[in-house]
Formats: sequence, C-alpha cells, structure tokens
Amino acid sequence: MMVRREGKRAHIVCGSPDLWLPRTLEGYIIGVDRGALKLIEKGIEMDCAIGDFDSVSKEEYQLIEEKVSLVIRLQPEKDVTDCAAALAYAVDQGCDDACLYGVIGGRFDHQFAAIGLSLKYAMRHFTVYLIDEKNKIFVLPPDLNEVERNDKKYISFFALERTVKQLRLEDVKYPLDNYELAADDMLCVSNEMLTSKMRLRFETGYLLVVQSSD
Repeated sequence: MMVRREGKRAHIVCGSPDLWLPRTLEGYIIGVDRGALKLIEKGIEMDCAIGDFDSVSKEEYQLIEEKVSLVIRLQPEKDVTDCAAALAYAVDQGCDDACLYGVIGGRFDHQFAAIGLSLKYAMRHFTVYLIDEKNKIFVLPPDLNEVERNDKKYISFFALERTVKQLRLEDVKYPLDNYELAADDMLCVSNEMLTSKMRLRFETGYLLVVQSSD
C-alpha cells in the first residue's frame, strides 16, 4: 500500500499499461485520464483527475467521478495533450516541480513529447522528472546545478536545442571541464556518480540528464 503525504511536488500519473509507481508519493497527486483509474485501482487517493477521458468507459468514468473530489474534464478536440494540461494545472496550484509516471517506456511519440514538455518547463526554471522503474529523466537550464544520487548506476548527459557550452562535470567517474557538448556528441553517455551529489555547470543551452539502470 502506498503512502500519500503532503508537499509541494506534483505527482502526475498517466495511464500507461506498464505503469510503475514508487512505494511512496509525497505531494499533490494528479491522475491523467486512465491514470486516474490506475490510482483508484491501487487504492491511492488523488487531489485531482484531469483529461478528456477518452480512454475509459462510461462506467469507469462514473467510478472516477465517485472517487475523486475534483474532476476536470477536457474537450477531446484541443491543442494540448492531457499530460500538458495536467502540468499547467500543477504549476497553477503552486507546485515547485513535477514527477511524471507512465510517459516513458511505451509509445515513442509520447516519450518524445514528454521530453519536449520537460524542456519547455526547464526554460521556466520548473523541473519535470520523467520516471519509470529504470529511468529518471529531466532537463536542466544553464547555471550551477546539483544532481542527487539515486539507485540508478549510470548518469548520461545530452545537449538539447543547441550546443551546451563550458560544461563542467564534477564528482563523477569521467569528469569534464569547459567542454562544448553538441547534440550529436555521445561523449557523456554512461557516466557514474562517485558521491551522494554531483555538481555540474554550463553557460548556454539545455542539458538532458538521464539516470538509468540495466
């Protein structure tokens, strides 16, 4: 049974067939479309359900309405995905960052769209983490940043949008100093953290960070 606690982090749960969730969720919990049904099935109370709910039956939607105090039903014809709408809602609720579940490990177009969302919000200094059992993926803006070690063995870095300049990696097996990382440069794949936190700094561009395990 998962534990739900209060906090300022949003946990946004989408309806992937292979959905993985951590044992504990701390923060504001949002079920997206069929993800709301998944949360109900797991016995997890959520703060909000949002989506056009085109992936659930009439009976399943009635169950969501019965179990969730706030249901936001979107029009099927819209310019944003249900996940993007849920992220915007989390920002409006004053959340500091967001963890997305059920968006990686399935359809590649959905994964690519999720990375685009992570980049979009990184430009606003709001971190979006894409999480499944073997990966934690997020985008960092230019500045001095710290990344905490988790149970994932590897950490990789990729340039997004444009070249990442003056990249410095510390506290890792393969450190770098004043490196220019282009989008087609794979030098920073499969590094390893040596301490509980690593520090990195860069001046331009946006950096995709992937913490992963086999």
